This record gives sequence, structure tokens and C-alpha cells, in this order.
Amino acid sequence: MKQFGCFQLDIQNGCLWRNGERIPLTPKPFAVLRYLVENPRRLVTHDELLEALWPETYVQPQVLRTYVLELRKVFGDDAGNARFIETVPKRGYRFIAPLAETSHTAGYEKKPGLPQSPELPGRAAEFGELTKAMDTAIGGDRQLIFITGEVGIGKTALVDAFCRRLGGEGQTQIARGQSVEGFGGKEPYYPVMEALTQLCTDAGEGRNLRILQQKAPNWHARLPVVMTSEMPSHSISTIPVDGMQPDRMLGEICDAIESIATETPLILVFEDLHWADNSTLDLISALARRRAQAKLMLIVTYRPADVSDSQHPLKGLKQDLVTRKLGCEMALRPLERTAVAEYLARELHQNKLPAGLAAFLHQHSEGNPLFMIAVLEHLISLDYLRRQDETWQLTTPLAKIDLGVPSALSELIELQIERLDATDQRLLEAASLIGIVFPAWAAAAALKEDLEEIEDQYEKLTRRLHFLHPAGHDELPDGTQSAFYVFAHGLYREVLYKRQSSSRRARRHLRVAERLLQLFAGREQNIASELAIHFEAAGDWLRAAEALAVSAQAYLRRGDQVEASQRMRQAEKLIENLPEPERVAATRRFLLHMPAGDQALSEALSA
Repeated sequence: MKQFGCFQLDIQNGCLWRNGERIPLTPKPFAVLRYLVENPRRLVTHDELLEALWPETYVQPQVLRTYVLELRKVFGDDAGNARFIETVPKRGYRFIAPLAETSHTAGYEKKPGLPQSPELPGRAAEFGELTKAMDTAIGGDRQLIFITGEVGIGKTALVDAFCRRLGGEGQTQIARGQSVEGFGGKEPYYPVMEALTQLCTDAGEGRNLRILQQKAPNWHARLPVVMTSEMPSHSISTIPVDGMQPDRMLGEICDAIESIATETPLILVFEDLHWADNSTLDLISALARRRAQAKLMLIVTYRPADVSDSQHPLKGLKQDLVTRKLGCEMALRPLERTAVAEYLARELHQNKLPAGLAAFLHQHSEGNPLFMIAVLEHLISLDYLRRQDETWQLTTPLAKIDLGVPSALSELIELQIERLDATDQRLLEAASLIGIVFPAWAAAAALKEDLEEIEDQYEKLTRRLHFLHPAGHDELPDGTQSAFYVFAHGLYREVLYKRQSSSRRARRHLRVAERLLQLFAGREQNIASELAIHFEAAGDWLRAAEALAVSAQAYLRRGDQVEASQRMRQAEKLIENLPEPERVAATRRFLLHMPAGDQALSEALSA
């Protein structure tokens, strides 16, 4: 833990604290802060930061300014009289605040009795919050926790670990219900009936069944454990739950649940509530608002992206209950690199990991546990990672591994994209042409659309999609303001890029390149590398080679012979794609137009 002023940077759990209060930070601003804090009192250049956060990806340096501005708002810092992050004009940033090491998390000091859940690296703080809430529930003050996060972030894993810990002690009743896609609005109380069935068939079934019969006879009659003993099994699904007044149904089941939780603490878990029917949401609302004492803890999980519509009933319910302090939200963040390393060491049963493996896995999964596991399994299946002499070893240098997208993740991401309408898909595909971070003007150019209209559409997307976030604004050479956005995961960008036809990608890349030429007319060498990427993707080999030559000249003037030669070798390979007469003419033209004195560059081209 790093302390500066009233702030503490919790690297292990990936969060920032201020006077014991957790401050929400999105992953990229947190990564910028962490890198600066880990390199205090020295200049960290823009290039160094970009390489650390977006290796092998072209990103406009101006995006860093947005993240630093966000951090300054959190710190209450002033760029003109900085106390934490100092700006070195046109070069980079320096972290200048005095640092100290602390041994515990600001909001949750480590206590001997606090379970830490070693099976969940990076989730100790969340596990501690659940434990504190359970202690409160045991005292008779019911608790409601909304656990939220994107697909694969570990909501179910956290709940599983928590329930295993308490269930193993044998002093807590636990029942779980799962909402299923397609059942929402069709089968009332679907996850509730599943949980009640568990309560009446697991430990304590006799007592719970009697309570349900006394307090909620209409619910008791509909339990499968009761119905199977009284009627043919084929009739079970035909009995309606809504055969009586909804208010009375709610009152009955609330009375029963509170009675069940009078003596022995009860945890009710309802998962994937974004698919739940309205009746289930009404029950959660009623249980949260009732004031009778009960040793009851409600844990519900859902994906915010699936309730982003302002009309979704769960969105309004959560906001209302949290505002009234009748519930709280626990938003799970991506894992930090240290947590990924912990997971690897446990999964591979090997403390000393291959150099760079944890960083590689973190980069390609962006800290998403599901993605992390899939990438690890993909590395093993492709034999990039192999067990030799009782240890796991890399068979190929990480820099040379072309990972691609694991098939299981590709299908999952495709499924999410297919749920979007055609307009949204088109916007995301255009964005994927540029990089993980992309400017709206480039997407507008690719689609031949108006910039303002495109920005409005992306702003709406960022409010609905968990994998797309705003990344600030920047001024273009012609004075135009353009917004930037960032994909939360590079894997989404790869899937979106590959799902476009080759001809469509080529057309869109060409439009972006031509717009770049318009914006940076007379300053082409500043964007030569980016131009080369788009022209090559468009199949315009000659203009791609010319852009690489311009880039090589710029490197040579800076004295970087190695990089200049590498660019010219790339250009030569592209020229080989031209028909022979054009190829010969292009090679000669390159040599003829070399600036006087650039002998080394000419030799590099003709080598």
C-alpha cells in the first residue's frame, strides 16, 4: 500500500482510498496513477506511459491528458500548482507527492477473524465487505447487496467462495436461485421457487417446510417437493403462481422468509437478475423495505450493461434502494497484475512463473478473470506454454506469440455483439479499425458520417455497453474538437475487426488514411506510421511503402539507424506485392527521391 497525503493506493486490490473511503477509478486512470506512483520523482515520458499501458498499440498521446485530468479532479490538484502530479510540458509527467508504505487497507484493517478467501486473488476487500454485511445481518439488521460487473468479471466466483466459507461452518442457511434468459416475464418467481425448493430439501427441511405451510400455504402447495407427492409430475408446471392477489402472495412469502431467518441466519442469492421477471423484483423490493428484525442477507447479481435501458425495472429499483440506504452496490473491477500473478501461481502450482507471463496474461485479458482463464488455456492448447521437468515453461518468446482470440471467448463476444442492432454493430466495427483507443473523427471518416452525429451515438453506446468507455477530447490540427473512446478489452476489438469482410475493411481503412492526409497536410511525417498501417490494410501497397519511407527518414534524422532500416525493409516487402513493372519503378523512385546526405537510408533500401 502506498500512502500520499490522505490517499492510499491499494495495488493488490486495485483501488484508491481517501480517509478510509473507497474512491472509484476506472482501470486506465488507475493504471496511469499506479505507474507514476511506482516511478516517483522522475520524469515519465508520454512514450513510456503509452508503452506501459498500451504495448504494441497506436494510441494518441493526448489521451493521457484526459486520464491525468480525471486523477487531478480526484486529488483536488491544480496543474499550475501541483501537489501530486506535475506536468512537464510536451514531455510527460512526474509524481511529486511524498510517499509512505502502509501495511493495511484504509477502509478495512486486517483483523485476525476476517476471512480473506485465498482462492480469489484480488478480491480480499470485497470478501471483507460481504463478511461485514453478514455480521450485521446476524445481528438482526437485514442486508441487501447488489454485486454488479461485466461478463466474466467474477460475480458468481465471489458468491461461491463466500457461500462455501459460511456453508462450511454449518451455522448458516443458504439458498440460491438463477434467473434464466428467456424466462423473464414468462414464469413469475422462477428463481424464488428454485431457492425455496433448496430451503425445503436441504438441511432443516422439516422446519422450513412447516413454516412455509403455516405462513405461505399458497407457496407451499406449489413447491415441487410437495406437489410430486400429491399429483402426477406432468402437472407440476401447469399450476399458475398468480392464482391469488399479488400483494397477498408477497406478504405471505415475506412472512415465511422472515420466520425462517429468525433463529438461523439465512442467505438468499438471486443470480443474473437482469433476466428476472417483475414479480421477483417486487419480492426483493419488499424484503429490502420491511422493518421487522430478521437474520437475512440478500445477495443479487446482474450485469449493468443489460439493464442500461432507463425503462428496465431493475435499474430503477437498485437506484431507489441504494439511495434510501436499504441496499448497497458492490461493482467488481478488473483484477490487477499482482492478482493475475497470484492466480497463475496457484493454478500452475508454481511460485516462480516464466518471466513476463503474468503481464502478458493481464494485458490480453485486461484483468477479466474469465478472459484470463481462457487465454491461459489457449496458450497451453497451442503449446506455447508446456510443462517440462516438473515446471511450466514458455516454448516461444512472448513477443513472438500471435495469440488471436480463444475460440470460446470469440463465441461469447460474438453472442454479445449479435444482440446489438445493426447500427451499433456498424459503429463498433468502424472503431475497431483504429485501435483499442480511437477518435470519433476516424470512425466518422470510415463510415462517411457527420462527426457530431457519430459522437452522439458513441456517447449513448458508452452508457449501455460495459466494454466501451469515453477517453476525453482533443483538438485536431484544423481546430475541430473530437472525442476519444477506449475498448475495455482488446479481445472485443479483435473480434469486431475480424467479423468485417476484407473489402469492407479495406474501404474503411482507405477513408481513414485519406482523412489523416487532409488533417495533417504538410505534417505527414508526424503520422507516417499510422498512415502506413491504414494504407497497408487497404491494400494500397505503394502509398503504404511511401509512408514507411517518410517514417524511416524521420527516424534517421533522430539518429536511429536500426528503426529506419527496419521501416525500409517493411517498405520493400510491401513493394513486392506490386506487379513487376510497378515494383521496379517504385524501387527506383524511392532511391531517386532520397534527400541528399541520407546515404545510410539509401543503403538500407537497396540492401
